[in-house]
Amino acid sequence: MAEAANSTVKGVQVLGLCRFSVPSKGAFKVHHAKVANRRAFLYDPKRLALRFTWFEHMVLPGIAGQKDPNFKLIIMLGEDLPEPWRSRMMAHVEAIPQLVAEFVPPEDHRKVCADAIERHIDPDAEAVLQFRHDDDDAVSVDFVRRLRRDFGKTRRLFNETGLMAIDYSRGLNLFGGGDGIEIFPRFEAFLGIAFAICTRPGDGNYVLNFMHHVIWQKMPAVTRSEHFMWVRGVHGTNDSGGPMPKAHFKAEPAELRRVLRQRFRVDLPAFKEALQDYRREFGEAAE
Repeated sequence: MAEAANSTVKGVQVLGLCRFSVPSKGAFKVHHAKVANRRAFLYDPKRLALRFTWFEHMVLPGIAGQKDPNFKLIIMLGEDLPEPWRSRMMAHVEAIPQLVAEFVPPEDHRKVCADAIERHIDPDAEAVLQFRHDDDDAVSVDFVRRLRRDFGKTRRLFNETGLMAIDYSRGLNLFGGGDGIEIFPRFEAFLGIAFAICTRPGDGNYVLNFMHHVIWQKMPAVTRSEHFMWVRGVHGTNDSGGPMPKAHFKAEPAELRRVLRQRFRVDLPAFKEALQDYRREFGEAAE
């Protein structure tokens, strides 16, 4: 098992949360009358196979390839996640020093998220930069490094308010349905990917307690748009629905493939092959 990473450097901790098929109460736009119904939906083998395909090919390469390794990403899972999925996830946690697993009960979603984050907050940190990360998205390999750098540049504002958001608005929508993959360059402010809130230990503020798209109503916010910083995965099981396949600016397909490879470490041929393997076994994406 890899040695755990140090997430606090010079008084600043970088701490993320990735929710992976957690049968908690609330938070989902797909309604289920009982926790048992939600558990059956989330733990369906067809659905979990697709989620792991995206997680392993989109999330993990960028996380494992971070140029600044001083961060921690909590992978939050249902306490009764069945095999073989549990062991499959734990193999990744053991291999990547920045990952830590938190198995949580089926309670209120915001509570279990807050509790999971709280258990890993460094009480001696001067600031905690909390980010959220969906299990089918990607952040660029310099996300943590830029987050620390941009926090340093705006730290005076944080010192005045004790609460601040940092957001990166240039990214890609990647559609992975049907027989191929489509990529569209986008500008999206406060999308919730490559986004963080800056807090103080013990202040009771957690990244999942705020609606990211209106975060600027709750705290000062800084947005940078110079570099591709995120990839949003779009497929048949997005709980929030999928965006329209539309580009905000022109970019050659070869350039976008290069961006995926260099900035996100996404192996597009391997990802396509994995999706094809999934379709051969299960058919199209679960609805």
